[in-house]
Amino acid sequence: MARIKALSAHKMAKRIYNREDNVYDKKKVTKRLITDILLMYMDECRKALIEGERIELTKVGSIIPEVKVHIGSFNLSMCNKESGNPPYTKLRMYCNKLLKDDMNKVLAENIENGIYGLAKTPFSRQQMDILKKEGYIPENAENGCEESEGEDEEE
Repeated sequence: MARIKALSAHKMAKRIYNREDNVYDKKKVTKRLITDILLMYMDECRKALIEGERIELTKVGSIIPEVKVHIGSFNLSMCNKESGNPPYTKLRMYCNKLLKDDMNKVLAENIENGIYGLAKTPFSRQQMDILKKEGYIPENAENGCEESEGEDEEE
């Protein structure tokens, strides 16, 4: 399956800079300035998570830090360390219902149009086999997204 590159601060700044509804003077508000603001925002999110604060991303969802402790005495060598089982942290992530519904709607439309997955997240071969078996997609369907490995280069 194709490797999907993550959305970096630089790529997000480029998208914001090129938006049609960007009403700011492009001579004063550069992509570099937008990138710096996004990096500051990400740094503040990181600091908030380290402090145990919940982060709400408008129209996306939330990131919730949790602290965990191993319960009981396990007989698994990987769980029982020589120094004991220290507490650890974990992040819970939730997307909001509107985003989830929109993504599911786009996925259903893509399947109807012969695109098997989201634009940059195709179904795996195993998922394709399951969908064929259950009748969601035709038996002769092929996932054409698998060759797009080197497509998304950093600019």
